[in-house]
Amino acid sequence: MTLIKKNDSNYCISILGCGWLGLPLARQLVQQGHQIKGSTTSPKKMVVMKSIGIIPYLIKLTEEEPQWIDFLKTDVLVITIPIKEIKPFEYLIKTLASTVKIIYTSSTAVYLPSTEPINEKDALDTQHPLLGIEQVIRNSENPSTIIRLAGLFDQRRHPGRWFANKVLTHPNGPVNLIHLDDCLGIIKKIITHQVWTEIFNACANEHPSRKDFYSRASRALGSPPPQINEQETSIKIIDNRWVKKKLKFSFNVSLNNFEKYI
Repeated sequence: MTLIKKNDSNYCISILGCGWLGLPLARQLVQQGHQIKGSTTSPKKMVVMKSIGIIPYLIKLTEEEPQWIDFLKTDVLVITIPIKEIKPFEYLIKTLASTVKIIYTSSTAVYLPSTEPINEKDALDTQHPLLGIEQVIRNSENPSTIIRLAGLFDQRRHPGRWFANKVLTHPNGPVNLIHLDDCLGIIKKIITHQVWTEIFNACANEHPSRKDFYSRASRALGSPPPQINEQETSIKIIDNRWVKKKLKFSFNVSLNNFEKYI
C-alpha cells in the first residue's frame, strides 16, 4: 500500500471532528511532524485550527460536502465525532479509498451490564447504535481499529460538575473513566506502531465507587457533594488489560489521585 508520507515515520492524517478529543490530538500530531487535516462544523474554529498548523475543512458528516474528496485523501482517518446515525458512516465508507486506515472512537456503552470485568469479547448490546457503526467500519475493506472509550474527563470536562445539584444513583457502583491524556496516548501509539484490525477498551486501571469518586471530584471544585440515592442498578467494570498488553501502554492518570490532573 502506498502511503502519503512526509518521511519514514510521518503520515497524512485526517481527523473527522476537531472537538474536545480531536483538536488536542491534532495539535500533538502536528508537533510530531504529521500532516494533519481537520474537520469542524464551525467557521470560527477554522481560524484556530489553521493557527495550530492544521489544514482546516468545514464538513458535516450528515451532508454531502464538496470538500470530502480532498479531506479523505489521507493515510489515516481518525473519527472522533459523537454522531450515532449509521447512514452517514455508510456513505463515508463508500467514499473512502480502501487503502485508508481508520481509527474509530466508540464507547464502552456498547456492552451489557455484568458482575464480572468486561473485556473486548464480552456480551454486547446489539441494539446500541454505536455497535452498528463499528460493524460498518469493520466490514469495510479498510484496515481499522476501534477504541471503546470509557467516560471522558479532564480539567475542561471536570467530573466535579457532573452531579452538581443532581442525585447520584447506585453510589456503590464502579466508575469507568479515562483522562484525555490517556486517550491521546492510545491513539498516538496505534498510529506510531500501525496497529490495525483490533478492538480496544480504553479505561483507567482503577474503579472507585461512584459515591467516593464524585464526592472527591466535587470537593476538588469546592462544590457541594452530590445527593445520594441508595438505589442500586446494573454495573459495569471495564477490563483494560488487552490495550495495555498489545500496545505496551501504561495509563498515566490514576482515578485514585486524579485531582492533580484536573
